[in-house]
Amino acid sequence: MTQEDVLLLIVDGGTDGPFDVDPMRLMKGGFLVAQLGREPWRELFSFRAYDYGPFDRTIYNSRDNLLARGLLELDSTSHYASYRLTESGRQRAEELTNELGPDAAWIRSIGAYVTSRSFTALLNEIYTQYPQYAERSVMRR
Repeated sequence: MTQEDVLLLIVDGGTDGPFDVDPMRLMKGGFLVAQLGREPWRELFSFRAYDYGPFDRTIYNSRDNLLARGLLELDSTSHYASYRLTESGRQRAEELTNELGPDAAWIRSIGAYVTSRSFTALLNEIYTQYPQYAERSVMRR
């Protein structure tokens, strides 16, 4: 599994939430997969405390690769850009489901979780569980 696979499944899982999969939710979804998921998945990421909590620049690189490969598409109609799967992205997500079984469903559940919370609520929950990532935050509780 790659970081791109994780991000693709997060986007797939976040399709029905009240909030879109935007850059912040993609970042926090990757963080939660790394923290709560299988041990080898932690090696896919390198998070550090930043202005809005856990941050790993490589997530943006992976997102850009998914966009360039036509697996994600950008929706820039609202204030913040958001992402959704293309038809090719849906096919890849289905392949991942066949390869990973319950792990794919679990990663999708992280996508559903991060899109079910407001920006502030999601950050506060992460800061409560992982206070070391709130050290540099510009958002105060």
